[in-house]
Amino acid sequence: MTAIMKRIVSWLLLPVLIAAVSSCSSNTPLDGTEEERAYDVLQLNGKWEQIVEKNFHEPTHSLACRKVVRLAQYRLGQAGQDAVFECLSDSHDALSSELAAMMLSDVYIQLGMVTMAQRAAFEAMVKHADVTDCERPLRRLTETALITGQYELALKYIAIVEQHFSSADWVQTMRTLAMHPEQISQHPVFSKLRENYEKTQDQFFM
Repeated sequence: MTAIMKRIVSWLLLPVLIAAVSSCSSNTPLDGTEEERAYDVLQLNGKWEQIVEKNFHEPTHSLACRKVVRLAQYRLGQAGQDAVFECLSDSHDALSSELAAMMLSDVYIQLGMVTMAQRAAFEAMVKHADVTDCERPLRRLTETALITGQYELALKYIAIVEQHFSSADWVQTMRTLAMHPEQISQHPVFSKLRENYEKTQDQFFM
């Protein structure tokens, strides 16, 4: 196992990372299957036991959902590290819908894989076509831009969210971080993700 893999595994099961996923929840629907919508809600709420149980009774056909199941199994101690690494492979075919892409972004951010989370969120936004009706991917792209030090890009995303969505508190928080990046080191989620981003080569390709 490589040092990169070990560092990724060490990030799993940190409750603080769930906050990064939950912060990207919004009322803006993303196109996806009924099955993906069900698993997405469970993942956003950290319902790992329900995810595993649901898949046990009716195995999922969605590649994106399968990766969520693997993550859930690992979090519950029902699967080893090899199952986690499976989340990192064959991702391109799993980007079958807007929602599937966003689900993968959530999986990657929980693994501490910032650039992969960024790529998957961008894919979700591209599939959605209308950037003015794409709040959840825009939020994730803002967060990953802050973590990777792309502050001007983050401000552009923030401006779009501010113009088209009712997210005043989130906008204020993100804008403050973009204009005062030294505060990122004090953020309970972003500081950890930035540390992982800076110390690993997050170079897995979909």
